[in-house]
Amino acid sequence: MAAKTKKKTKAKLKKPFVIDFHGHIVNPELFALTQKNSLHSRIGLGKQTSLGGDKHSQVTMQRMTDMPARLKELDRMGIDLQVISPSLIHHNTEPMAPTRALKIVQLVNDSVAEAVAEYPDRLSGIGLVPLQDAKLSAQELDRMVKKLDLRGVQISTIVRGDELGDKKFHPFWRKAQQLDVPVFIHPAGNSDPRLKKFGLAFMVGQPYEEALAMSSLVYEGVMDKFPKLKILIAHGGGYLPYYAGRQDNAYRAGRDGGTLKGSFSSYIRKFHYETVIFNPDMLDYLSTKVSSKNIVMGTDFPFGETSPISFIRKSKKLSSAQQDAILGKNAARLLKLKI
Repeated sequence: MAAKTKKKTKAKLKKPFVIDFHGHIVNPELFALTQKNSLHSRIGLGKQTSLGGDKHSQVTMQRMTDMPARLKELDRMGIDLQVISPSLIHHNTEPMAPTRALKIVQLVNDSVAEAVAEYPDRLSGIGLVPLQDAKLSAQELDRMVKKLDLRGVQISTIVRGDELGDKKFHPFWRKAQQLDVPVFIHPAGNSDPRLKKFGLAFMVGQPYEEALAMSSLVYEGVMDKFPKLKILIAHGGGYLPYYAGRQDNAYRAGRDGGTLKGSFSSYIRKFHYETVIFNPDMLDYLSTKVSSKNIVMGTDFPFGETSPISFIRKSKKLSSAQQDAILGKNAARLLKLKI
């Protein structure tokens, strides 16, 4: 009698719900009002980019404004839902008078909400505030969350020379904690002349800005005063999570001048991060410094990661369950989305 054989079948893995936390959008009409404040203009590129004649920049702008084309790209990348945020590189109102800035960011936020309303199954949104006035920012944050149903807010790393940890910004941080929404820190750009060549304003300037912003929030007490804040740092946290040992050493030696409630690295674990760091080994390293529950998937659309799922899957340290959570569940928790 022939021995019975069992057919070996591979259980088909269920695809996780995938959320991209970092997708830029631009309103061309409103960008015309803020273009002179953009990083492109501040580093002397002017009309060579964005609304100018440069072909590559025109394509980039189209990708940030053409919603049907965006959805096709999301489908190609396997992304179920994208969190759209107005590009601070383009919609920078920092030099403007607070009331003027407020009017523009309100229109920007309204346009984000309109895009989400048109494609509610594919998009969620976060807005902007005129942070040069913390009280106006708190009011606009309240409006965008309660009336527009935006799920968070995006801010830059510095405001008119004032670091984010400055006490003048406490009304904004208080409101963000009260509303329990994530604050996405994304630089509006560093225009140091040393960074003008070779795209260093973007490649070096952005992660440098993020490291300074995180340091300010830790040393100036914001993370202690508002312990329930949900702060998410773009580009994997910039340079800081990968070099915090230097600040840990200064803390142990009493040379940092801070009054921290633990090592500097203990604060690093309180932030949230997205995965636009391009090297899988750096994702693995980040996961040893912070909980994988504090990491969400991002693409930096349309400038960054083009194969985000395979990037996460290349991790050698994260389990399949942890990878799945990074691909969607962690972001859904932060944004209070049902998936």
